Amino acid sequence: MVYLTLDEIKQQLIIDSDFHDDDSYLEMIGDAAEQFLEDHLNRPLTAVVAGYGNALPPSLQHSLRMLVDYFYSTERGSSNNNSDIPKAFFTLTKNYWR
Repeated sequence: MVYLTLDEIKQQLIIDSDFHDDDSYLEMIGDAAEQFLEDHLNRPLTAVVAGYGNALPPSLQHSLRMLVDYFYSTERGSSNNNSDIPKAFFTLTKNYWR
């Protein structure tokens, strides 16, 4: 993971920072979220941050958190029966798509 930290993921998922049993699983979800976002934007995130002062824009940072939450909840069976990526994800990322 480059743009999310394990602590940020745990905070998003409301997981105690002292709980470490799922750390590698959570890191895998973080990596998957970053790859998903790059695929969706049709360009590497490094290209995006280069144009924004070497920082990921807040809307893309939040979209990564949404993806992590979505991946975690659907894999754990706690989804609200909506199998689609949250619509807000597409609104947050539309200005960066190529």
